[in-house]
Amino acid sequence: MTDLHLVPEDESNEPQRSISPALRYYAAELKRFREAAGLTQAQLAEVIPYSKSMISMVETARRTPLDARDGDRVMSKFTECCDEALDTGGALSRILPLLEDASDPYPSWFRPYAALEAEATAIYTFQSQTVPGLFQTEAYARAVLGCDRPYMGDAEVDRQTTARIQRQQVFRRESRPTIFAIIDEVVVRRPIGGAAVLREQLERLIALAQSHVVNLGIMPINAVEHAGLDGSWNLLDFVDDDSLLYIEAGGAATMSNQAKDVLPMRQAFGALCMQALAPCASVELMMGIARDL
Repeated sequence: MTDLHLVPEDESNEPQRSISPALRYYAAELKRFREAAGLTQAQLAEVIPYSKSMISMVETARRTPLDARDGDRVMSKFTECCDEALDTGGALSRILPLLEDASDPYPSWFRPYAALEAEATAIYTFQSQTVPGLFQTEAYARAVLGCDRPYMGDAEVDRQTTARIQRQQVFRRESRPTIFAIIDEVVVRRPIGGAAVLREQLERLIALAQSHVVNLGIMPINAVEHAGLDGSWNLLDFVDDDSLLYIEAGGAATMSNQAKDVLPMRQAFGALCMQALAPCASVELMMGIARDL
């Protein structure tokens, strides 16, 4: 999938992001069908479950309409709603496959999330198995990708490692997202890649926490019962007040922006924050582990 990130609206120092011709085409077609139906963006927002802001961002190619996959089929609930409301005969849905790029290094099931993560105004993540990909060092990422997907050759591991590190451009945005992370203590003790790799990874986490780029808490091992026992997840918030729940497991992913899915996990994250070590205590714990390696 080509870069479908937000396009800066000013002359700020944020990295410039290219927009694929396919996304521009989709945006233009959405606007054309809306205007042909005699609807303003606000009026369209009244008949589909998406905000005027969301419609505006898609029409200006600042937001991808993609939100999931079903096997080889790209999915977009937004597009389905617009096709129905604007009586397009499925024209917008037929454009969706064009929005993907075969050269994209991410696995197909991860591509919609990668595009949305780059647009988020806030990111909440709970991880119980590995350090969140957004915080990984190159060596740690390479070790995770190599052991997690042994069928990949060295060239593909290199390719996906580079892509994972490139996601960290989000930290260099002038309007970077607010990030909250809860990480299980087991994760910061598990020597993935060896002691030296873990030590470097811990130093990276400590630097992120101390610079307040990430609000980081460690879930202590002695917290026998906590709200994250079901597994890891991410929550994304966007400028249009939409939110997205992302759950990844076994080389597949599930995403939902439905309140019935998002709200329980937001409450669970709040509970995790109450149970996790405070940021200063979390940094002290990681420093102690690093010294012992």
